[in-house]
Amino acid sequence: MGCRAWPQPFRDRYKRINSARAILGAAVVLFMAGCAAPESLTIDQTTQVPEQWRADQADEPREQANAPGWLAGFNDASLEALVQEAMDNNPGLGAARARAEQAYQAVVIAGADRYPGVGLSYDLSRPESGTTSFSLAAGFSWDVDIWGELSARQRQAQLEYASAEADLKQSRETLAADISRAWFRVQETQLLLDLFRERSDNLKSDLAVIESGYRQGLYEALDLYLARNDLNAQLATVSEQALALAESQRELERLLGRYPAAALSSEQSLPVLETAVPLVLPSEMVVQRPDLQSSWLSLLAADEGLAAAHRARFPSFSLNADYGGSSDDLSELVSSGNLAWLLGASLTQPLFDAGRLRAQQDQQQARRQELEFNYLSDLYSAFSEVENALDARDALAERYRLYLSAEENALQAEQLAFERYQRGLEEFTTVLESQRRSLDAQTSVIQLRRSLLENRVALAVALGGSFENLSTENLANAEPETTSQ
Repeated sequence: MGCRAWPQPFRDRYKRINSARAILGAAVVLFMAGCAAPESLTIDQTTQVPEQWRADQADEPREQANAPGWLAGFNDASLEALVQEAMDNNPGLGAARARAEQAYQAVVIAGADRYPGVGLSYDLSRPESGTTSFSLAAGFSWDVDIWGELSARQRQAQLEYASAEADLKQSRETLAADISRAWFRVQETQLLLDLFRERSDNLKSDLAVIESGYRQGLYEALDLYLARNDLNAQLATVSEQALALAESQRELERLLGRYPAAALSSEQSLPVLETAVPLVLPSEMVVQRPDLQSSWLSLLAADEGLAAAHRARFPSFSLNADYGGSSDDLSELVSSGNLAWLLGASLTQPLFDAGRLRAQQDQQQARRQELEFNYLSDLYSAFSEVENALDARDALAERYRLYLSAEENALQAEQLAFERYQRGLEEFTTVLESQRRSLDAQTSVIQLRRSLLENRVALAVALGGSFENLSTENLANAEPETTSQ
């Protein structure tokens, strides 16, 4: 039967319903048009990654699966023990663990928002005039995730937690690298202190020879004054170097989470390693460096945050139910006659919020764009770190080779110059110059050995290598030495 055959009141009601449907349909169309989805993420994790390192050579060793961590390459049991101690006691690393725990709890909270909430309430009221009233109710509420906003919030929290875990791993790698550099610094300052003390002893012996010759009229007073001045300057250098050693010890102890008492010493000398750090391809570095992973995961989390902000502009739908009642008699409160169900559902759509929801979406979109640029910046910074470390490795190796030769020649020249001076064939200024060059060469050799080790650490970390897989045998036998200063 068509609507024309209906009575007039029914025909009027039918027209009103159709008009309401038309208005609602138009509103929905306009709403959906106003809430057009934002553009999706356009960059890839391996954007513009080169196939090979510029400074890479064809015969460079490649990192093997299940290879030991870069720390084991130093074959230093004391260093491995110090790193393990720092992993347990360093305050900064403890703070990073706490941040990761906060991110994990945020995942729990975001997941809980997708489940119904159930609560129980009990009220007691006694007005100024009247009888006491008791009420008991159990409530149920559920925000139905029709558009997937809560799902996006949960995925955002999960990605932020993964980013925090990557940050924690990066903090561990950075701490291991800092401990290594501080350990090498302690060794360097100790070796230099020993060198300067040895130099002081040699100058004292030379001064004794010159003083004896001066009394015999063999040497001039100028030579005596120059020798004394040289010795005093060297003794001052020893004092300065002792202070530098104490400072380097305290820095290492601070990283270890110990009291900075300058009580940690090292009997080891700076090792000279023959093997190179195994390289990985740029594409492998990108996916295994924790800081790049953290940056990428933060970008993905921001993308989910943008999706959630967009879906927050859609109508929200919730279900709720309450079961309870009230009574003036506590004993009758839970009787069947006083308890009843109250069911409800609501559909909410903001009509005017002064642009707040749209601004929140635009804010999240700008946030995603910021993190996109940050990721690209971090990516190219990582490439620069690897390339610089590779170039520095080759330059340091060449300088070390040349200074080893310079050290040998300078030591021979120093000995020869003093012998010729004793025979009256050279001026004392020649002796002083040969001693200075000898000391400079020996100092440079020690400093370059430390620089080579630090470069090895920097390259391993830049490539995304891990210090893990420590030598179990070394850890079992290691016992870092301490001494009172």
